[in-house]
Amino acid sequence: MGYRIIITETAQQEIAKKLEPFLIERLDKRIRKLELEPKIYGKPLRGPLAGIWEIRFENRWRIFYKVDDGQKLVQIVGLRHKDEM
Repeated sequence: MGYRIIITETAQQEIAKKLEPFLIERLDKRIRKLELEPKIYGKPLRGPLAGIWEIRFENRWRIFYKVDDGQKLVQIVGLRHKDEM
């Protein structure tokens, strides 16, 4: 069985504010990959952001998420454009 995906309210607001509808469809497909193996598709962040993972989307965007292996849960916590980082 795969992981369950949860998108936080903050992440939902960022997605709605920053992305065009056609990009939201592509984002959904990218996020669905995380249901299978979230640690294969992303990379862990270090330092003060340890515990958060990142996956690239459309070369310009970064999706940030947390993984709970015990509960088989992926929590999408944010979306940033590479120029915002």
